[in-house]
Amino acid sequence: MSSRVVTIVLDGVSMAPFERWLESGALPTIAALCDNGNLQWHCHTKRFRNERCWDIFLSGEDKETIGSTFEPWSYGYYNHSLQRETAYLPFYALGNDYKVCAFDLPATLTEATNGIQVVGWGSELNVAFSASRPPELINEIHARYGKDPKLTQSFTVIDTQTQEPESSYIIPSLYDYDAVLAFKDKLLASVKTRQAIAVDLLQRDNWDLFLVNFPELHTANHVLWHLSEKHLLAKQIDNTQPILAIAQAIDGAIAQIVQACGSGAKVVLTTLDNTVVNSMDVPSMAMLPELMYRYSHPGNALLTPAQAGLPVPPVHDNYSELWKHEIWKLVSIEGQQRLLSPTDLQTAGDPMSWHPAVWYQPEWPLMKAFALPSVSDGYIRVNVANRERQGWLEPGDFHKVLTELEDLLLALTNARTGEPLVAKVIRVRQSPFEKPEIPPDLIVSWASDSPADCVDHPTLGRVGPLPFFRSGGHVPHGSNVKGLFVTHPSSDVLATNNTRPLALQDVSRAILSLVRNDKQG
Repeated sequence: MSSRVVTIVLDGVSMAPFERWLESGALPTIAALCDNGNLQWHCHTKRFRNERCWDIFLSGEDKETIGSTFEPWSYGYYNHSLQRETAYLPFYALGNDYKVCAFDLPATLTEATNGIQVVGWGSELNVAFSASRPPELINEIHARYGKDPKLTQSFTVIDTQTQEPESSYIIPSLYDYDAVLAFKDKLLASVKTRQAIAVDLLQRDNWDLFLVNFPELHTANHVLWHLSEKHLLAKQIDNTQPILAIAQAIDGAIAQIVQACGSGAKVVLTTLDNTVVNSMDVPSMAMLPELMYRYSHPGNALLTPAQAGLPVPPVHDNYSELWKHEIWKLVSIEGQQRLLSPTDLQTAGDPMSWHPAVWYQPEWPLMKAFALPSVSDGYIRVNVANRERQGWLEPGDFHKVLTELEDLLLALTNARTGEPLVAKVIRVRQSPFEKPEIPPDLIVSWASDSPADCVDHPTLGRVGPLPFFRSGGHVPHGSNVKGLFVTHPSSDVLATNNTRPLALQDVSRAILSLVRNDKQG
């Protein structure tokens, strides 16, 4: 069997080290594709959820999707599942005239694709479900190759929209180095198994288009960053570079896929998203919800308070439990009575039981402004009368409150360095009733120079020190994200007469052009 166009996606690459590895010869297969093919760079603007880049790639359009919904009538908040997207068909839904195999892209299954689709075998997404077309194929893959090794430590959650069960893998504590290294081994095993499954599927038919996604580097950058790059928890393990080891395993897997796809195939390699040191998790997930509570209820606190300006205890690593449980230990007795506990939320199947902003949800109707759950920038929503069901802030005071919040946020300092914690604050709307599809009223971009575990405010006091959740993260809202795009043998399929930079949405269009040109040729 042979395939005409084979597309390999590398998800969540950290471009700075990745480019160093290419130049040093550490990734020989990818470097050879770049050197002997047509190398270009694409870009897109990061907006809202990190997963939004997949919407652009899969749809071939820079859609104004947010990726999450806030329900003002219920104060409900949920993230949209890429695997249940109905607003568009993936670009490879080409109908009966083309044979397509898509392995493990975070996309919806569709009848408009003639061939094989497998989703959720080994997802980077926090929650995912395994499925396929034809339906029996996923069971065959599990029986022959096993499940994603990350899922050996996981729990079942319930999708908010469909009430269907999904799996959520457990991110190990960054402070448990044995567990982190064991997680690295699971990622290496995942790459090896992914390669075997991909080669198997590749050889099952003469595909017009074959696609495979490698998400392991994305996950590795989140969990292993402090073992390879600069971080407050930086620790070298036996002079190894764990993230590079994952990248080299993927490089070797690509070599096997390229060898198996046949001499006449066109190979496309592209990267999606960019990962960097994580300056977002702790401020967005734990600090901001508590600060908004203190702002709404002056003199009160639910996380153990401390006076701003005192000496900060040294960074330590004696956190023995998972992150959410360590944060819950810092909740006051009153807070334990008022907030939703992560244990109760997990028992109920809440897909975001690990997120402290969710714990504050019962308090949102009583607050002037509250932090929405986010794993990227900070999100703040104001409790406006006639917009939120129990809103009590007069709409005419909306801008006054936004100004108060901006002043509050810009006064926050990293307690260890004294430097500002907030880089900028973005107002989403001019009126509280504009753009109802966008959940936050304010987006908070955190300073990205160094991760913060402790924050001070002159009147709201100190929050922290808190343990870190993930050491690698993403770039803030509004950032330009660069990605690699290689065609081998060299092709000018993306050559244009205009001067605009190559955009992410152009990548999927270019893949379709290759497929159609090959079919016609």
